[in-house]
Amino acid sequence: MFEFNEKGAFRVTPEPARAAFGPFDIAVKLDGQDRPEALMPRGTEQENGQGAVVYRFANEADTVRAQLRVSVADNGAVLASVSAETMNDNDFGSQRAFAAEHAIVVTIRPLEAIDGLMANYQHKDWWTRPHFDTDPARLPARTQSIVWQTAGGYYHLLPVVGAAWRTDAAGADGGFALRLSAYESGHRRCDTLAFALAAGDDPYRLVQSNLDAALKALDYPTLSREGKTYPEPLDRLGWCSWDAFYHQVDEAGLLAKAEELQGLGLPVGWVMIDDGWSDTKDGKLMAFEADPVKFPGGLKRTVSALKSRFGIRHVGVWHTIVGYWGGIHEESGIAKTSRESLYQVPRGNLVPYPDAGRGFGFWHAWHGFLRRQGIDFVKVDGQSSVLNYMKERRSVGEATAAAHEALEASVALHFNDTIINCMGMASENVWHRPKSAISRNSDDFVPQEKRGFPEHALQNGYNSYYHGAFYWGDWDMYWSNNHDDKQNAVLRSVSGGPIYISDAPGNTNPANVWPLIYAGGTIIRCEGTANPTPDCLLADPAVQPVPLKLWNTAGGAGVVAAFHIHPDAAPVDGFIGPGDVPGLAGEEFAVYEHFTQSCSFMKAGQREAIRLEENGYALFAVVPVAGSVTPIGLADKYISPASIAACAADGDRTIVTLREGGRFAFAAKAHPERASVNGEPAAIKQISDYVYEIDGGSPDRSVRIEIVTA
Repeated sequence: MFEFNEKGAFRVTPEPARAAFGPFDIAVKLDGQDRPEALMPRGTEQENGQGAVVYRFANEADTVRAQLRVSVADNGAVLASVSAETMNDNDFGSQRAFAAEHAIVVTIRPLEAIDGLMANYQHKDWWTRPHFDTDPARLPARTQSIVWQTAGGYYHLLPVVGAAWRTDAAGADGGFALRLSAYESGHRRCDTLAFALAAGDDPYRLVQSNLDAALKALDYPTLSREGKTYPEPLDRLGWCSWDAFYHQVDEAGLLAKAEELQGLGLPVGWVMIDDGWSDTKDGKLMAFEADPVKFPGGLKRTVSALKSRFGIRHVGVWHTIVGYWGGIHEESGIAKTSRESLYQVPRGNLVPYPDAGRGFGFWHAWHGFLRRQGIDFVKVDGQSSVLNYMKERRSVGEATAAAHEALEASVALHFNDTIINCMGMASENVWHRPKSAISRNSDDFVPQEKRGFPEHALQNGYNSYYHGAFYWGDWDMYWSNNHDDKQNAVLRSVSGGPIYISDAPGNTNPANVWPLIYAGGTIIRCEGTANPTPDCLLADPAVQPVPLKLWNTAGGAGVVAAFHIHPDAAPVDGFIGPGDVPGLAGEEFAVYEHFTQSCSFMKAGQREAIRLEENGYALFAVVPVAGSVTPIGLADKYISPASIAACAADGDRTIVTLREGGRFAFAAKAHPERASVNGEPAAIKQISDYVYEIDGGSPDRSVRIEIVTA
């Protein structure tokens, strides 16, 4: 819990209480000013019965006033709201108004020494990546999440995007500058929730605490991931056309690839027709229908063939949040038939109208057409361009909320909420999607980049820390036959999100795909979203010679993936143990490595050294021990524990039900006496110290295995 004093400092309680932050500072920048003006403190008051403290500020001329209201939410998170206004003599003369960007700056200064820090900042308009530095002054601009550790515990600070104003963080002298921007000039008032702050011993719970408190205060412009539903079509293996064909995608290529996948026996459940299918001119959308040269029979013929001839259950198409990259062509039929649903920005582009009701008309018309062609879902790209198109036309919160509300209303109506959001990690997008569940979690996978995996893994692993509280992350497509194919497969196995390949014709390796899926094509998905392990959370594995380790859970067990992403060729050293999976219950655990099939029994607080060679990787299952036999799961699947449907121990007997047949692995300290599979005697094969396997037969049946120990 936090307590505040009249000078603006506050501390963490209960005893032993510790000073946490010094007094707040506020500065403002008005239209036409080059730099912010610091405001002077004008008093503090405690709101009776509200548990809130209000800090008042004004400039010397009393022409700008501001107040910061700090309160503690029911879950213990601190909520800080800003109210500010400019004083003007009348309404018809020249007006004092806040600048479009960085109009209000709240500086907060930690008083405890920072021992470690990880922040996620918007390094491109579309994406975030991690930053590691204990000096808060070096925090990058456009930071969207900060977690840090002191001698007293962890803190997490979450800047908020409200109905109009966006808050992001940057470095300041001795602290963090929370900068509020509407990205629209002329505002004389600002009333917005600026940030949430939480403290505690568990850094993974702090993000959720901050998000829950902020969403409740904002009246839920979006939902946390826990309140969303994962789209059923994306629970199956997918294939995307982008890295296979890029802009040269056409009907012939799609059908040839689908035929190849069918011939390989890979049960692909969905196909995404990515950028390149649309009818465009000058980088703008000309028609709802596909390019007539690439798709001479129209989109409907291609989709029908994919489904009827090749057994593809679901087909999706790509478009941007404004139709195509440059919007809708002014000479198109769409511009005439949907004119009331379109808006012309000053540079001339036509885009969906920045009002949810009017903008919906465009999406309803297009998505309705796509649904009649057999399309089942969409990937919507370029989402963070909303700010670029609407800057100075609408506030960032208003424009982005309208864009997502219109889009998602149509997606709900036509595609049962199945959408992959992409190029949309700017905080205004993250905070304003009403209910969609999937969002890209990193910059693009680039198969030709020989050192692309380290940055891709770094972004996905650390972005998931904050982004995973909002969405299941889409960790992007990958190639199953490439210089980094296995690393990418293992990375996606722990993500908790969709898994899909983008191999070109003739370039799919089924052996690198089967460990990720069941026989019917359902992906073996972890239960949550992946996070860096506690010893990695505040450490940069691209700088320090340690493995990147990511944890998740499945089937009552923990899973930990480890990767060598350091630029040097020398091995990296680290540790593995039950403590890598926070919250995993048990006193003793079997820690099993997938690729070597080695196993150690460890107590809850134990750990063992691991070493990874250049480009190396490892995958561990951390399974609680509950008897003489510890089931691990299907040995040929990466997330082995998820393959266990049920397990029960009765004296010297352990009965395991598998979701499908295959090589069943388990751990035991002594060789079991006998085993059976579906009532028939089965051989027990010892693989390594403590690890045994039983052949559970073909994957086209359910399997009941009984193991008897002496």
